[in-house]
Amino acid sequence: MESEYPPLPSRRLSLRPNQAAADPQLPRQNTNDNAAISSSSVDQQFRGMEVAPNGSKTVYKILSRDGDAVLEYVDTATTRYRWQVSSDSLRRNSPFFAALLDPNKFAEGRLFQVKAVRVKQQPQQQQSSAEQTADQTEGLPLVGLNVTRLTGKHRIEILELFLKVIQSSDGDEYQNARLAEEVGQQPISVVAGVLEIADLFSSSSIIHDTLKRAGYVPSLKGKISLLSFSSSLLKLSEDRIRQILYVALVLENQAVFQVLSHTLILLGSTNWIDGLGVGKHGSHRWAYFPNGIEEELYYRRQCILNTVTDLQAHFLRAFGALEDDTERQTAYSKTNIPTTAVVSNTRPIQCRWGFSNSRACDSFHLGEMVRFFSLRSKTIFLGSTLIDPQNEVDVDEENEDDDDEEELEDNTTSSPSIASTDIPSITASLRQIPDYQIDPNHTGCGIRRRLLPALDCIDGFIGHRRAPVGLKEIRCWKRGSTSSDDAYHRHNNPDSWKDSGRPPVEMVDIHASKIVGVRTGRQKAVGKKSSAVGNKPGAIEPLSQSWPISSLRGSPEAEARVLFTARKRSWES
Repeated sequence: MESEYPPLPSRRLSLRPNQAAADPQLPRQNTNDNAAISSSSVDQQFRGMEVAPNGSKTVYKILSRDGDAVLEYVDTATTRYRWQVSSDSLRRNSPFFAALLDPNKFAEGRLFQVKAVRVKQQPQQQQSSAEQTADQTEGLPLVGLNVTRLTGKHRIEILELFLKVIQSSDGDEYQNARLAEEVGQQPISVVAGVLEIADLFSSSSIIHDTLKRAGYVPSLKGKISLLSFSSSLLKLSEDRIRQILYVALVLENQAVFQVLSHTLILLGSTNWIDGLGVGKHGSHRWAYFPNGIEEELYYRRQCILNTVTDLQAHFLRAFGALEDDTERQTAYSKTNIPTTAVVSNTRPIQCRWGFSNSRACDSFHLGEMVRFFSLRSKTIFLGSTLIDPQNEVDVDEENEDDDDEEELEDNTTSSPSIASTDIPSITASLRQIPDYQIDPNHTGCGIRRRLLPALDCIDGFIGHRRAPVGLKEIRCWKRGSTSSDDAYHRHNNPDSWKDSGRPPVEMVDIHASKIVGVRTGRQKAVGKKSSAVGNKPGAIEPLSQSWPISSLRGSPEAEARVLFTARKRSWES
């Protein structure tokens, strides 16, 4: 029973808001001088503050005039907050408090019952408003809120708004309408925090009902729309994007969920640097999404980055910097050293004009291409295969200290990794490739005129207003709740790019920035012997026919999935 709810409060305190008024030695705060309790009419918005001799403060508020319990939240070592609430409303709207205040389950429930009976037996007296408020809260059973997730400048407003909602009554339509209006006007950060606390205290249903009654739709101040993708969304912080995603996921707002998941995929996450690790995320619920959502977001981003890498490899291979399929099958010698046979003469010339210096033209553009990719766009890395990464060169201690200082300075001034850059910025940097020529007779021999249409194809999907890269079917991602089911849900989720129920895409043909052909393969049963020579059990056997491209027209999501998950791409079909 205890494992189903958050940790129970560790201690109980007594609330005495009139202590300073009764003791003349304590500092008082009033409009005339210092008094412990500010005078005010007793209503649901009554607020007071008690200041102890050591400087610690206790701020309290009445959320229910007929409340028979006090909830306490210790914010800092010197500040705590208390709210007078109705225990009946807590039990009715929160299974957590229903179990906590049950005398048959927890000691807190038994102590609460004893003290509640004692308070009811006390004689009632006619008093002024301020005195009545103090006496009503004095001696009431106190329940500590051991909430460890509250951070940020709005944490108290979030907790108080949550308590207001669970104090709402089913029969008071006017009060519920006012509460719904108040909730509907809250910013994204507050609503996300309320939903997080509601999940912590097993009170999600009443929060959902209140938000639906208010007609709440995640939105941002200004002209930024969350219903269609635009480049302005990439200017939002990662935490704000995750908050919106969390609210859309909980409220099942499909349009906002798809657009913001698309945005997060393009923007990237600090949690994804150096891989999708465990324990790298923060404490909030939106810092790491469950049910395989986080893994799917990371996977889709990697698919797009791999596609951009494949585009660069296509041109490097065409100009001779990488091996093609024929050269990759060249036999190796017994010493495991590649043969040095010259194959450049058999490679098709990329020069447009076929002059006598066409191969020199190709070599010129290869050098310019490598220089641009490695130094300007920084999308490829040139390293050495002769260095053993496990071997460390010994240096003197003095030189070691100097190197450490230089490395520290380099780390503070270095630019972020290209892998953590938003994808539109990567494609924009590739568009800056120059169109140099070896001499005036070789105009248009570079890759710029061939690269831009391919980038148009990629940008057509990542910049599409319908956000085709985002997660589309929100209900498919809310099934299951344990991390052990994440892999199962992704491979059996029709909205996942790793869905095993779809045939794998072997080849995509691209021409003039459009997909013109798709060739698929079929997965054979594992262990089944293949009749084809050289095929292994479980291998992909290409089909003789391709998909009709008309089946993808009108569905940017389907086209994006095919392009970014294909095993091979023919960029210049």
